[in-house]
Amino acid sequence: MTRYVIVGAGAVGVTLAAELHRSGAEVLLVARGGQLAALREGRLRFVRPSGTTTLQIPYAAGPEEVRLTEGDVLVLAVKSQDTERTVGDWAWRPVALADGGQGLAATALPLVTLQNGLDSERIALRRFAQVLGATIWVPAVYVEDGVVVNPAAPLPAALWIGRYPHGDDHPALGPLAEDLRAASFAVQVVPDITAWKTAKLLGNTVNVLDALYPPSPLRDRAAGLLAEEARSVFADAGLPVVDHGERSTLDLAGFTVQELPGYPRFGASTWQSLVRSGSLEADFLNGEVVLQARLAGRTAPANAAVLERIQRAVQEGTPAGSLDDADLAATLPELRAAVPVPAGNNH
Repeated sequence: MTRYVIVGAGAVGVTLAAELHRSGAEVLLVARGGQLAALREGRLRFVRPSGTTTLQIPYAAGPEEVRLTEGDVLVLAVKSQDTERTVGDWAWRPVALADGGQGLAATALPLVTLQNGLDSERIALRRFAQVLGATIWVPAVYVEDGVVVNPAAPLPAALWIGRYPHGDDHPALGPLAEDLRAASFAVQVVPDITAWKTAKLLGNTVNVLDALYPPSPLRDRAAGLLAEEARSVFADAGLPVVDHGERSTLDLAGFTVQELPGYPRFGASTWQSLVRSGSLEADFLNGEVVLQARLAGRTAPANAAVLERIQRAVQEGTPAGSLDDADLAATLPELRAAVPVPAGNNH
């Protein structure tokens, strides 16, 4: 039986580990910090609309505690900003081969990358010969150690997976997809995973707005501005963007987000990071747009401006969702005509 070594016990990692384990798959969850302590103390809770489960899952604190064997699949569920360090930690670990010999994770095992943005797969491929990229839609949240809340029902998440940089014929893809489907995930195997990840990145450009500003018509306008600029940049950079409406074969009609008593609706991943740790993936979201623009010999001023604003918010300890429309209009000059900016506001 394949064992899934899931590295990272945040919202995504716990969702995958919990549902795969529930379906009978062999799982090892690699955690650190407060989540590791919760696993050790038997108090890591996974909250779904169907009920709350206290997880009893095999776990480890890091690669030094894991004996890798041929047939394992490494699943990278850390944030984008942690990819480089984590890939380096695991790539050169020994792997016990079926013939009694010893190999290395970098050459013997497939690595599944679940990160937002476009950088993690390239980082992984520098070391791992077998990289399976994935984009995941999951509303799960982790803002408190020992608790992961996933309000999606009846499906816990939807994934599109494929070999990086391209292809849908890797021998691990079929079994991985089937195991995920058995765990109630919606899964589509695709031959052009970068186009799917670029499409998600268009939506992820608004995560910074979700983290800093409460909902408003002006924020909606700002979201459109960021996505429009990103789409233009991707076109100039020659990056394909898949049309989900035309290409997705998944039936997501029943993929809904429900209200859970006692667990208010929280923001997206950047909001959660701002609340919990201050370590943000924005450099790999809006920052990716800025990078692609510079590589194409142009600029992406709107995405550059909000990237600078959220980094300043981290330095100043700004609470999530506490800034107003005036601050947003000052951050994005294109919006200033829509709202009066108080005198002295020079953000």
